[in-house]
Amino acid sequence: CVDTNSQVAGKGIEKLLSAGCDVVVGVLEEKCLEQHKRFFTTQNKKRPYIILKWAETLDGYIAPAKKEEARPVWISNPEAQQLVHKWRSEEHAILVGTNTALKDNPKLDVRSWGGNSPIRVVLDRTLRIPKNYSLFDKSIATLILTDMEQENIPKAETNIKYLKIDFSKEISLQICEILQANNIQSVFVEGGKQLLETFINNNLWDEARIFVGDVCFEDGVEAPNFEGVKIEELNIGTTKLMKYKNPNQVL
Repeated sequence: CVDTNSQVAGKGIEKLLSAGCDVVVGVLEEKCLEQHKRFFTTQNKKRPYIILKWAETLDGYIAPAKKEEARPVWISNPEAQQLVHKWRSEEHAILVGTNTALKDNPKLDVRSWGGNSPIRVVLDRTLRIPKNYSLFDKSIATLILTDMEQENIPKAETNIKYLKIDFSKEISLQICEILQANNIQSVFVEGGKQLLETFINNNLWDEARIFVGDVCFEDGVEAPNFEGVKIEELNIGTTKLMKYKNPNQVL
């Protein structure tokens, strides 16, 4: 079965036809696009495949109003937390904002799962994150995006690289450009709210994975608002997981 109107960017189908080969196109196309969605996104949209993720309480908060320690306040259960580590191992990079880094002191690794940890990408406009925090342990390649003048940016260290962006302008587009320039095909955006909403408001996301835990905060940081097409809902013990696709993004 030959479709002479079908071509790939490198004109591979045309060359096969010219060589007298039979070419079948469109076989399991939807499944193939899903399997290679990261590659096709970088090729067609010139940006990484973007997955948003957060956990929210039954009353719609992603963080409490106040915290005493620089560590996470868990909303999802241990099984869901392990699943997140599996997801991290499947993506090229993981991104967090300054407030999340300061309040949670995250490692952003896959310690509860096998595989490689993603490249850590951290926003730190004025370099406020203490150097004794886990993000600076040099165990994983880490990109620090800052707005400091070049003379005030520390020199690159083992596994730590500083890159300048303009925080007075739209940062989500600049982040995509930097990730694309560093050959990063996918990024897992884990927060916080301001960073998530930056991508949502600019329609720069492909998937959203949201956990709803069986706890209430009664006050705190409200979960982001967004519009998406729900593609899956399941229960992981006491935690509910909902997955969404961005209806305005096609490969």
